Amino acid sequence: MFPQGDRWAYDWQVRNLLSVPINPSIVLVTLDETGPEACGKGDWNTSVLARTITALSHAGTELIAPAINFTVPTPGECGGVIGYTNLLEASKQAGIVVYPSTVPEALAREAKTVGLMPLASDGDGVFRRLDPSSFSSDILPQPFGLAIARISPKSWHSSPTVADNSRPASIPHSETDRLVPFAGKWEEQPFPTYSFSLVTDFIAQRSDQRLREIVEGKSVILFPTQGHLESLPTPVDRSAPLGFLHATIFNASLSSSWLSTASVVLAFFSTLLFAFAIALWIQTSRGRWQWATIGILLIIHSCVFGLLFPVSGIVFPLFTQTSVLVLTTVVAFLWSNRENQAWEAAQVRTVEQQLIRTQETLASKELVVEEMEERLQKARDQVEETSQQYAALSTTGDDARIKLREAEEEAERARQHVESLQQELRKLRQVSPVPATALLPVHDLDDRTLQQEAEACGIVTCSPLLMKTFHEVKKAAATNNPILILGETGTGKELFAQAAHRLSSRSQGPFVSVNMAAIRPELFESELFGHVKGAFTGAVSRRGFFEIAHGGSIFLDEIGELPLDLQAKLLRVLENGEFYRVGQSTPTHTDVRIIAATNRDLNQTIEAGQYREDLYYRLRSFLVTLPPLRERGTDDINGLVRKIIDDLSGKIEREPVQITQGAMEAIHAYAWPGNVRELWQTLAQAMALAEGGILTEKDLRLPGGTGQKTKSVAPGRDVRTSPLDGKKALALREDEFVLSMLRKHEFDMKATAKALEWDRSTVTQRLKGMGFQALVAHGSNVQDAAVALAGDSTLEKIVELKLEEYYQNLVSSALEHETEEQALSDCRKRMRNIPERYFPAIESLVRQQFADSSTTRKQSSTPQS
Repeated sequence: MFPQGDRWAYDWQVRNLLSVPINPSIVLVTLDETGPEACGKGDWNTSVLARTITALSHAGTELIAPAINFTVPTPGECGGVIGYTNLLEASKQAGIVVYPSTVPEALAREAKTVGLMPLASDGDGVFRRLDPSSFSSDILPQPFGLAIARISPKSWHSSPTVADNSRPASIPHSETDRLVPFAGKWEEQPFPTYSFSLVTDFIAQRSDQRLREIVEGKSVILFPTQGHLESLPTPVDRSAPLGFLHATIFNASLSSSWLSTASVVLAFFSTLLFAFAIALWIQTSRGRWQWATIGILLIIHSCVFGLLFPVSGIVFPLFTQTSVLVLTTVVAFLWSNRENQAWEAAQVRTVEQQLIRTQETLASKELVVEEMEERLQKARDQVEETSQQYAALSTTGDDARIKLREAEEEAERARQHVESLQQELRKLRQVSPVPATALLPVHDLDDRTLQQEAEACGIVTCSPLLMKTFHEVKKAAATNNPILILGETGTGKELFAQAAHRLSSRSQGPFVSVNMAAIRPELFESELFGHVKGAFTGAVSRRGFFEIAHGGSIFLDEIGELPLDLQAKLLRVLENGEFYRVGQSTPTHTDVRIIAATNRDLNQTIEAGQYREDLYYRLRSFLVTLPPLRERGTDDINGLVRKIIDDLSGKIEREPVQITQGAMEAIHAYAWPGNVRELWQTLAQAMALAEGGILTEKDLRLPGGTGQKTKSVAPGRDVRTSPLDGKKALALREDEFVLSMLRKHEFDMKATAKALEWDRSTVTQRLKGMGFQALVAHGSNVQDAAVALAGDSTLEKIVELKLEEYYQNLVSSALEHETEEQALSDCRKRMRNIPERYFPAIESLVRQQFADSSTTRKQSSTPQS
């Protein structure tokens, strides 16, 4: 049961957000108590009702449900015994009549079934839900509306445009309350409604065709609008007749549109998630945008769970959740404010103490200078008094000048000391943490809505260049044409592809990402288009990526790696949406939006004859070029640094860290050939290896070291470090980071993979590659190589066992071949998942093994003297 505030929120949602499909098979017939058909308050004339039931049955009515009151014995003015007898006979002949459970037992026996008319209200008197026991077929009778649905036909032959009209009535079995989806207000008459007098006029005039037009194939519910049957308030009506409420219940069963309350666990954890986000934001953010962001989070919460209601049919306690979030905001702000005040007070005291000491030193030196100046003036006065004392006075003046120079030198030393203190202060600022607000991007864009949409898609930027690119992606997403994304490695091509899918009309469909460079050439066609059972030895039927992405989008990363023979097949999919599964002779149709990306120059590939020109122009219906990180400006880099640090803090389970001004200057100066991916890996390595809660320039380990940074690159210029050097440095830092994580988790492959969010096999392949490089560096000595990799004497034995296994497997498989080239070719096939940069070490070990084996054979063949 919701608190009253949650009831109000639910009622508002039902009135303003809910849209319930109306089943066309429901027709209402209402009795006006002032009409000639009524006899007494809320009673029906049984003779008239009997004729009506017979006529409706002959007109093709599927189901007749009169919500009537009876007085037994029936008064003469209401039909008397004859009218009651006729009603029994009409009900029996029709065989499709449903009565309330209050009718006489004889009449109930002739009915198809009976149902309860009364409905229970909530504590505030409003009818919103049905009790779970109402849906159980073991408890009879059920509510009148559910009883009608229980015996309704299994299908409705109505307009195919009406949702769920070909489905059987849905009678849910639930242990929780089911909220009734109200189709509309009673006075708006959402169901086709006719007066009882109109129906009886058709019968009296023998207008069978007109009667058949309104009731044929329909379920007709007859009820009085006033009388003994009570009316109840609902979220959309101040008062609605019981017959109309049971028609609403009947419609909910036919259209399967029941609503349900969110479970306590779901409501609790969803509230906890937003409360945690608000508290974390208050703890880590400062400035004028803090409260605006909190307000946005609260609005997002209300919008998400409010708009989730009409989509999923799940009702969340919005009033209770919002109250908890507001209370969380107040408590978190008070706590954060208290901590910030204490830290700022400590910093102020430290600076004030240093300033006082410096001022005291300077004041003492100034007193000495003043004293010396006074003595010099006295000496000059004595010289002027008498010429006879010239020699003595001149000696005194010389002494005074010497002392003055000494005093001036001492004052100069004091000034130099002050300057050294100032330099020390500047150095302290270089290593002092940068305030979190300084890393927030400067929001000077005019289109705030576009920027918020980009952030919702995970794109953190305030760069006009990148926002223009996002705007182009948004326009391209509104169509179904292919999109080709160009950009250097690490610029976020897949992130923009996901944004294009999310902003398109296909956002509810699947998004399938395929790395073309990671698929073996012989498996390209099978992976992309799938295969049927028996297509090759041991093959079972399997869907390809295009078939999996049906109804959504497929992202083909590194599209430049697609073999030439498959390019024609991809072109066929682009042109008519058809492809052939491997081993299948009939085409398969798919509805998929293709988004491709590459960092290669496809024009050069086309000129070299390795890429189809028609496929290229088909793919580039919308061409999007992503700028490299060096062209996005320092504000974007600041925002990315803050977001990456926050994300990594959560992943590696450590307290949020701060970064020094010197480290930020080094980040701004570096060219970042690996773009955002290199920035992420650099910060991940720094956070893993840094001691304490502050990242310094030394922790970044950027190429060139301190004082040898690359020059800052202005936007629009293509000045960078050598691509080869940049990739080599990036790979080196990545290996250092992976090795540090292995050491941290004591070379446990599973724990390291979980921390890195990689597959266990990927971590194993990286360790193998680094192990082979260490073996080459230490002359194939496994023990020395293990010492170099372990970094800790307690881990040396574990690493040594792993390296021994890797090395023996490499050697044994290599020696199975007669020549080095055969062995190296086999190694490349078996170790295809090891990155290419490790193969020189593998090649060196294999060649060394063949050289040692050849030497051993020659020695054994030499005769003994």
